[in-house]
Amino acid sequence: MNEKDSIATSMQIEPCIDGENIGLLTDSGCPNIADPGAKLILHAHENNINVIPLVGPSSVLLAMMSSGLNGNNFSFNGYLPIDNNERSKKIKKLEIHSKNYNQSQIFIETPYRNQSLLDELIKILNNNTFLCVAKNIGSKNQNIKTMRIKDWKSNKRVIEKEPTIFIFQSEPIIF
Repeated sequence: MNEKDSIATSMQIEPCIDGENIGLLTDSGCPNIADPGAKLILHAHENNINVIPLVGPSSVLLAMMSSGLNGNNFSFNGYLPIDNNERSKKIKKLEIHSKNYNQSQIFIETPYRNQSLLDELIKILNNNTFLCVAKNIGSKNQNIKTMRIKDWKSNKRVIEKEPTIFIFQSEPIIF
């Protein structure tokens, strides 16, 4: 943690040092899981402040729960590289890892790049790999769909610029 971050987090946890309780709430309702919070939480631990996690909705975990893919062994990969070549290499690497370790691969993207990412996944991934696209989780417009890549190819879908979680799992899926 750099000095500027350290000063900022020290100011944020100052009420705790004085005996007050504070809370950390993030966009997805789950600090430090695909949301900010790691620096503040770590700083609290460094200052012997008791950290109590409270249950809140996390779009990443809700997507995993509803995907039908391996929830006993998964990896959250955050954002994939922006560069097309680097992103393609990363997707191929994650698919090999998924197959070798029977591990679901979860990642997110900024809404304006969702469609290009979906198109790339459909193009690159093996036809028998499963892909879950989970949009607007927790809203009345929620849409979660898991299909093999070969089925995504024949059922092309347009993803609007909406919050979306992507999960894929290479065969075999044996639970």
